[in-house]
Amino acid sequence: MYADHTDNNRNSPETYCVAGRLRMLARVVTGRYNDAFVSEGVTFAQAGLLMRIFAQPGVRQAELSKLLQIEKSAMSRDVQLLQKNGWLTDNLRNGLFLTEEGRALAKRCHKIWKVLNEQIRLKLGPDAIDGLTAFSANVLTKLLSPTD
Repeated sequence: MYADHTDNNRNSPETYCVAGRLRMLARVVTGRYNDAFVSEGVTFAQAGLLMRIFAQPGVRQAELSKLLQIEKSAMSRDVQLLQKNGWLTDNLRNGLFLTEEGRALAKRCHKIWKVLNEQIRLKLGPDAIDGLTAFSANVLTKLLSPTD
């Protein structure tokens, strides 16, 4: 469906599936981030959770799931994996807290993320980033509104 990204007929705004296009773009970008985090033994999703919990110690799993738009079952699996690896404390009733090892990993992940994020922003250019920002705001406003 998207193999030839230069084929104007198959990729015209009138014919492509919005969800399919967004998922394809997400896979391309996520692949770059996953590759960057291989050295730390985590995926981009896991690194993202570690960095978010580092920034918000004690955040509740349900709150984090809602904030990041991650299904509860996927969040539970990720949290269990972080615990299993010794990066999260065992007592989840009081919220999510990183262990000392988890905090150190989150800091390393943040350094990797910061460099890669800047590289991608530069590669895409300010117009694309501005467009992405506007598009994201539009999608979140219109598709997450309670009136739908």
